[in-house]
Parts: sequence; C-alpha cells; structure tokens
Amino acid sequence: MNKQQDIQNFIIDLVWLVASSIFSALAVNWIFIFTGLAPGGITGMSIILSTVTHIPVSVMTLCISVPLLLLSFFVLGTSFGFKTVFVIIMNPLMMAIVPEIDITGIFANINPIIQQVIAALLGGVLVGLAVGLALNHEGATGGTDVIALLIHHYLKKVQVQTILFLLDGIVVILSGIISKDFMVAVFSLISLVVINRVLTWFTNHGYTKRK
Repeated sequence: MNKQQDIQNFIIDLVWLVASSIFSALAVNWIFIFTGLAPGGITGMSIILSTVTHIPVSVMTLCISVPLLLLSFFVLGTSFGFKTVFVIIMNPLMMAIVPEIDITGIFANINPIIQQVIAALLGGVLVGLAVGLALNHEGATGGTDVIALLIHHYLKKVQVQTILFLLDGIVVILSGIISKDFMVAVFSLISLVVINRVLTWFTNHGYTKRK
C-alpha cells in the first residue's frame, strides 16, 4: 500500500470518527441528560472514585484519562492514540453543535417506566454505534473502551465487547449503590446490554478491526 493510499484511508477513518462523535452527542443531548441514564464509562468511574477519595470529579477524570491516553500511544500505537485524541476533541464539539431535544419526553406523560425503557434501548443503540465505529476505524471514544482495548491487547482470547460490558457493568452497579438510585442503575444496565449487542453485531459482521 503506497503512502497516498495510507493518507486516504486515514482521512476516511477520521470522517467515520466524526460520525462516531455525532452518535455520542445524539445519545447525550437527546436522551441521557434528560433521563439520567449513564451506561458506565470514565465519567461513572470518576464519580465512584471521587466519592471514595473526595477528589473532585473533574480532577479524577483527568487522572484516569491522561495516563490511559499515554499508555494507549505506547501499547496500541501512535495512529490509535492520535485517533482517540481526535474523538475526545470531537465529542464535546459535537455536543455543543447538536441541539438538546428531549425525544423520549413525550412518553413520560404516558408512563415514566416506558420512557426509561425507550431511552435505554435507543441510547444503547446510539452509543453502540459510536463505540463500534470508533473501534472499526482503529480508535476509541476515550472511555472504558480504551481500558478494554488495553486488556484485550494482552488477553487476545477475550473479546473487546465482553471486557467493555464487564467494566461498564461494574461501574453502573457501583454507581447505583453509591447514588442509591437503583431504578436508574437497572435501566442503565439495560442500555449497556444493548450497547454490547450492537458491538457484537459489528464484530460478527467483520466490521471491528481490532478483534
């Protein structure tokens, strides 16, 4: 493969990573900020550790994310690290661009439980697409998917989506225990199951390059 083809493929990857950021922004701005669902991730992990250590969440997030990014550059490669940083920059940018619309709010008038179920399913699909596209184009969203890829690098027999499900599952359960909001934890777990199913679909259809 010549250099020009490498550059073209790299640009195509960046375009798909922008799409990944758009799906993440849709999940947050259309669903999660209105329902309180949070299917794991670095933020949930930071909240748990902040509660235990009394270190501010913002500082704890940096304490987790920065070492992970540095480690990913060395272990998973410069291209992966650069693409992950690109996604991390694009995510807040897309969240600022995508309008906040409570698309599941109409169901709250019918039944709050129905709203949460729909939010969990739809949010799970959107996040699954975001993470799947990032992994497919050899990047990550900068969350627990980075940890999952690092673990997978040394435990090749364990699939990335399995590791990610276990990591985020632990975060969701601990978040529910700490916040004592078990209903949100239950629906967040449902969303997490959907995310796992979407990632499995990516893998089974050959779209996830890092297996």
